[in-house]
Amino acid sequence: MNKPDENFIKWACSFSGCDGGNINAKIWVSGIEWGLKDSSEYYAKTLPAEIEVGEYNPPITNHSWEEALTYPYGRSLAKLYLAIIGEKKLPYRQVSRVSDGSEIFRTNLYPIAFNSAKSELWKQNGLDIITGFKEKNLFKTWCFLNRFPAISKIVEEKSPKLIIGTGVNYLTDFFVCYAGSLNSDNIINVGELKTKKRQYYWARIGENTTLVVIPFFSSQSGLNSNELLQEMGEKIRELVPNL
Repeated sequence: MNKPDENFIKWACSFSGCDGGNINAKIWVSGIEWGLKDSSEYYAKTLPAEIEVGEYNPPITNHSWEEALTYPYGRSLAKLYLAIIGEKKLPYRQVSRVSDGSEIFRTNLYPIAFNSAKSELWKQNGLDIITGFKEKNLFKTWCFLNRFPAISKIVEEKSPKLIIGTGVNYLTDFFVCYAGSLNSDNIINVGELKTKKRQYYWARIGENTTLVVIPFFSSQSGLNSNELLQEMGEKIRELVPNL
């Protein structure tokens, strides 16, 4: 392929694909990519229009717990957050009593939404034409070389106290994206939960930020119970106190 056009580069090397919240927040939570229900409108109109605009600067707003709690991911995140801040007794649906959402920013490694990780969806949805990349793997490789360094520099500028990456299978992606341009101690620590054997990974990056990569919330080998979410939150609280 030829070099992507300038609008695409500006779009992909910004926080396109983020779920919103306060980019100046002390806690960032990163998934892999957007989930998607209705793909026809998105690929035909929404995505091309977003790319045409170029650089995406997310508006500084409070993360909406009310909206988040309508999704399984958001409910798990609420439980994890309450454990991180030491709230053991408050029901997760009342998370807004202790959080107005200003301390949360939600983003994703990759900017394009999918309703499945199947690679054949790339051409089925015309993304080879929209982006110029013949395969999704080529797009992801381009992100490693271009998007991730740009995001890492923003992390250095904004200096959140904690970044949580959800999905240990994407450990490399998370560290390249969020720690790539920062001075790190070059040690990625491995921890394990006692409730069930679930590994997580963490490192100090830069002077003020800790990156913790945890299992998915919903998979069979993930943080799929209240007990696991509580224990994981407590481990993070130990790593990054006073959040």
